[in-house]
Amino acid sequence: MTARTVVLGGGLTGLVTAERLEACGHPAVVLEREAVPGGACRTEEQSGFVFDYTGHLLHISQDDVAEYLRGMGIWDQLVEHERRAAIFIAGRTTPYPIQIHTQGLPPRLRRECLLGFIKAWASPKTESTNFRDWVLDRFGAGLGECFFFPYNEKLYRAKADELSLDWVGRYVPKPDLEAVIDGALGLHDSKVGYNATFRYPDRGGIRLLADAIAQRVNDLRLRTEVVGLNLSERWVKLGDGSRLEWDAVVATFALPFLVDLVVDDLPDDVLKARAALRWVRVLNIALGVDGQAPCPEHWLYFPEQDLPFYRVGFPSNHGRLAPAGHHTVSIEISLDSVMDVPVSELAEQGERALAAAGLLKPEAVRTRLITVLDPSYVVFDHNRRDAVALLRRFFLDRGVRLAGRWAEWKYSAMEDAVLDGWTAARWIAAAGS
Repeated sequence: MTARTVVLGGGLTGLVTAERLEACGHPAVVLEREAVPGGACRTEEQSGFVFDYTGHLLHISQDDVAEYLRGMGIWDQLVEHERRAAIFIAGRTTPYPIQIHTQGLPPRLRRECLLGFIKAWASPKTESTNFRDWVLDRFGAGLGECFFFPYNEKLYRAKADELSLDWVGRYVPKPDLEAVIDGALGLHDSKVGYNATFRYPDRGGIRLLADAIAQRVNDLRLRTEVVGLNLSERWVKLGDGSRLEWDAVVATFALPFLVDLVVDDLPDDVLKARAALRWVRVLNIALGVDGQAPCPEHWLYFPEQDLPFYRVGFPSNHGRLAPAGHHTVSIEISLDSVMDVPVSELAEQGERALAAAGLLKPEAVRTRLITVLDPSYVVFDHNRRDAVALLRRFFLDRGVRLAGRWAEWKYSAMEDAVLDGWTAARWIAAAGS
């Protein structure tokens, strides 16, 4: 059987790609292993609670994306929120981002952060080549040691100097001296950062977005696992043993897993590039809990190394996701990509640590959903850029377009997933014409 265009993966980027292709008269087949569409943008219901697969929020900056969501009929169901996020340090919280909100820190720690920033501000700037030096050059040692180094090392499971600067652009706000001083005095009240506001469904969870787009994809094949990809003869092998021939492929699978699917003999440089890719998994413990949420924030960051989680969210603070008189919690723990870990034991440790921090009453937990997202975050080390460029060229030369966060091996938001789908669809349509 032959399909003109095959989309590997029914996550957000894959669905948008197929929807846009079909809108311009170009049929596409979407192959998705799971029983429901959405990829990581999924939601499950359990005992009356609604759980997303970790935090998924819509940060809309482009009018055409907003118009697209209106066209999907869901824009009016997406409620806009002003971010309420904080950093938990020394048993207390201070608003996020910390560089303009040190007022909540203990006085001595606040002093170290402020003096460090002033010294960095007054020093000649250097051409930093790694994240550690970049932080020291722009924020100073105090903020680095207090938050930037421990938090990112906990999340990426890599030392700060192992990380490149390819990811810091729009994700790490860089304030001026006045804003930092105002923040130390509690005078900074404006929102900064790409996620200062976000939209989220009023009810039902983030699956609303994927479900709406999936309804417009005519040939979405769920429970269909791809087990092999032949680049020279142009076919994919499915889990039932059948083959599907293709003229072009849009791949949204995680890049290392995509390479592993190829049945052709691979050149050494491709194998080396595949081996160079690093990532972390995330253990997500979603809890349905009796009573009101312990804090008003949407989520908290935890840089301290004695706590196993890097972030804890309270999703019911921004959506109707729990029965009346209850709330939901999302605990996120970073895991190495290859480490064999006792998931249930780690989940118990996470709950105990959250209780010790005063943010969970164990006896109030009514239900839990434990998942492992693999991959979850790309590690932006110094080998990533060249490895990804080589693999992108390799696949493109053979009719396979990489699209989306995982296939392009990058960090991006949900709006980017929509834009990536548009870009992939335009490429396929142009090639077909």
